[in-house]
Amino acid sequence: MVGLAGVKMLLWGMTDPIEPFDAHAGSRLRGVVCAPLTLIWAIGCALTIAIVAGVAPSWFRRHGWSLVRLWGRMPLKWHGIRVEVHGQEHLQSPGAKLLLFNHVSVLDLFVLSANTPDHAVVIYKQEFKKVPGLGRALRALDCIPVDRSNQERALQTMAEAARRIRETESTLMMAPEGTRSRKGGLQEFKLGAFHLAIETGAPVIPLVMRGIEQVSPMGSLLVRPGRVRVDFLKPISPASWSVETVRDHAREVRAEFLRYVSPAPD
Repeated sequence: MVGLAGVKMLLWGMTDPIEPFDAHAGSRLRGVVCAPLTLIWAIGCALTIAIVAGVAPSWFRRHGWSLVRLWGRMPLKWHGIRVEVHGQEHLQSPGAKLLLFNHVSVLDLFVLSANTPDHAVVIYKQEFKKVPGLGRALRALDCIPVDRSNQERALQTMAEAARRIRETESTLMMAPEGTRSRKGGLQEFKLGAFHLAIETGAPVIPLVMRGIEQVSPMGSLLVRPGRVRVDFLKPISPASWSVETVRDHAREVRAEFLRYVSPAPD
């Protein structure tokens, strides 16, 4: 676990960051050609997931996340995205976990889906319910929408997530930034995930994605060939955390991400 001293060392430039990652982004032409196929696949496959969940619920409970991983992997394959995954052994320990990821672009959806563990619970922004197919699929997977415009409803969502983690020992996935950066880089973290960690005692596992901003820049729907790296970092125990120091712990975890990615501009 990284202490506050480690955070200060990082902020003062005394801790060397890991070497920058080069995605080796390729031609835009492949992205242009594959974009219609990806759109059709994303909507059609998401609707299929929702239908299968309704028609064969018992089968879906056993195999549903395999369909989700397929949904993510196929577009990556035909777009020429090679995903390098490291640290999956950190997901093997039993019990509930909080998997926190950096939010870069639309391509996140496919990279995360391709590497989602079984029986995960995803907290997603309510706006996704309006996306054809995707909203139905997320409901079928029993994921939890959050209304960021209504604080009372957002708190209810966090309470539901805490209950689900405690009862089912699930892996909960969420973006601590809350939304994608409009200028690139890692934004400040919101505190919801860290209150959940304190309430449930579930360890926090940072999930760092690199290279996405090069092959699919923020604001662009075009995906170029290249490589993306996914790192599951060591679990961070919240056993010594408290509500009074929750902001310090959010900065602590963010410092782990900043060893790999740049901060967002002020």
